[in-house]
Amino acid sequence: MLRWISKSGTFIQFAIFAVILVMTWVPAFVNPVIPVLSPADGPLYSLLATWLQQFPLLTVSFSLILVVLQALTLFYVFQANGFFGRSNFLPALIILLAYSWNVNFQTMHAVLPAGLFIIVALNSIMIMYGRPAAYHQVFTASFALGLASLFYIPLAYFLFFVWFTLITYRISSWREYAVALIGYVLPFIYYISWLFWDDNLVKGLNNLSGSLFNLVLPARLTLMNAIWLSLSAFIMFVAMAAVLNVMNDKLISLRRRAWVLFNFSFIALVAILLAGWPVLSANYLFVIPMAFFSTGSVILLKRPFWFEMLALGYFLLFVGLRVYLVL
Repeated sequence: MLRWISKSGTFIQFAIFAVILVMTWVPAFVNPVIPVLSPADGPLYSLLATWLQQFPLLTVSFSLILVVLQALTLFYVFQANGFFGRSNFLPALIILLAYSWNVNFQTMHAVLPAGLFIIVALNSIMIMYGRPAAYHQVFTASFALGLASLFYIPLAYFLFFVWFTLITYRISSWREYAVALIGYVLPFIYYISWLFWDDNLVKGLNNLSGSLFNLVLPARLTLMNAIWLSLSAFIMFVAMAAVLNVMNDKLISLRRRAWVLFNFSFIALVAILLAGWPVLSANYLFVIPMAFFSTGSVILLKRPFWFEMLALGYFLLFVGLRVYLVL
């Protein structure tokens, strides 16, 4: 099924995307939910959520726009880096499904606006491979991640994502590591300066540090959340192992860029662990690597029958949960 979708024309894939979008997001507009607030929200998201709380329909509309933008831009990033072909819209479909599985989560969350900056950073990191003295790309990636952290504070750990990728690319010069640190810290310098100007320096710094370290046991999940997240984690682990294995036969540039998604997944896991295992954020942060490895398991493997069956079961679970949650 997924292989057929990936090989069908652009019009058919876009039509499937549009149908899924309409069917999954209409209930969100019928019963709009106010923005999700959490202790890990950054100052930029807090300002945005405060304004959007007064307009529930606008909140859902803005959330949908961000989801569609992330789906389209990530499709472009994978396409531009030569992973899955020019007309393979499957990553965008997976992202749409991953963001739309629970009608109660179809509202604004801090990771949604931050996700656009994460994709900008991911693209800069991928295109810098093989370029000598890629300071511009390193700075763009780290600066975008710094801005993303001001929407969702646990994303501060993604500075290590940039550094780990430099190691993956076998870049040993200290300058790239220093440029990454400078670009990352720059948005925080502006934020701290504003805190000082507003006489809120101590309170603001305490909020930042408190959101970074929250080592607690994960809260008890509902049965629906537990089923969805458990199966999602299993599929991603199996797909990751299969795709990284098959990448050994590809060009070295594709191998290194594929391992960037592994670095991303590892740092996302660390961030979620240290932030106290927020369920909604855990689902959102793994959407990008989930789209990559799931698509790769269907497109890159020679005999993807079992992955097709697993994906079919995953889709049927999605349909079942949507019906259950809406009714």
